[in-house]
Amino acid sequence: MTRDIVHAIEIHAEPKAVFDTIATRSGLSAFWTPDVQGDDSEGGDLSFGFSGSPARLPIRVTRLDQPRTIEWGCPEGYPFWEGTRVEWSIDPSEHGAKVTFRHLGFPDAQPEYDHGSINLTWGLVVARLKEVVEGGGKPDPALS
Repeated sequence: MTRDIVHAIEIHAEPKAVFDTIATRSGLSAFWTPDVQGDDSEGGDLSFGFSGSPARLPIRVTRLDQPRTIEWGCPEGYPFWEGTRVEWSIDPSEHGAKVTFRHLGFPDAQPEYDHGSINLTWGLVVARLKEVVEGGGKPDPALS
């Protein structure tokens, strides 16, 4: 068995604006961490740096279906993330876009505290996405 993380939020912006923020290095650096390197095209490899982290987080862009779906695979090299995948689903809504975030496939062996910490961090990241897309906010140093 595996464990998953799911967050959902409505963003008052066009789905394309949300997609473009999640799917590009410049957008990711605005709401997640300013240290984003690599190729953001489908099949490309990205890496993310976080202050205080001894390793960069590797991500492979496995699917870009504009403006509805972004999927990432997590290859080896980051504790408990190996083999997991991230999905961002963007659906039109009356007020803009409904975003459902999923991080799927964490091993049961992952300590509960670590899983809870990752879940909380993703919740903050998803909320920051809304803030940036709706208001053009600046990166949050607490998340990098």
